[in-house]
Amino acid sequence: MEKQGSRALLAAVIGMGVLLAVGSLVLVGVLVHRISHPRDSAPEPVQAAAGTGAQAVLPQDLGRLVLDEPAGTHVTSLARQGDTTLAVALTGGGADRVIIWDLARNRIIGRLQVSP
Repeated sequence: MEKQGSRALLAAVIGMGVLLAVGSLVLVGVLVHRISHPRDSAPEPVQAAAGTGAQAVLPQDLGRLVLDEPAGTHVTSLARQGDTTLAVALTGGGADRVIIWDLARNRIIGRLQVSP
């Protein structure tokens, strides 16, 4: 009976050792892949202005993004969502709202309006 228990224990130890070795190799492979294939970072907004139409200028030559917002609109907060999107909270000039801006393509991809 003791031989059977020790064989099972030996098999479990060997199996866990193999899993540990395979996991380490996968981790090293992922690190090598990420180092050799870096992702481009999204451009940072340089300037933001609110008023009759909020505008922002990007460091790359992507042009201007003009938000068609009413007069009195103010940016209350900005939140980065991943590498390529920015959530912009707006207030004034109507109900509060949040705009999701795709920085990579310089376009608005979503709008959320909070009812008054």
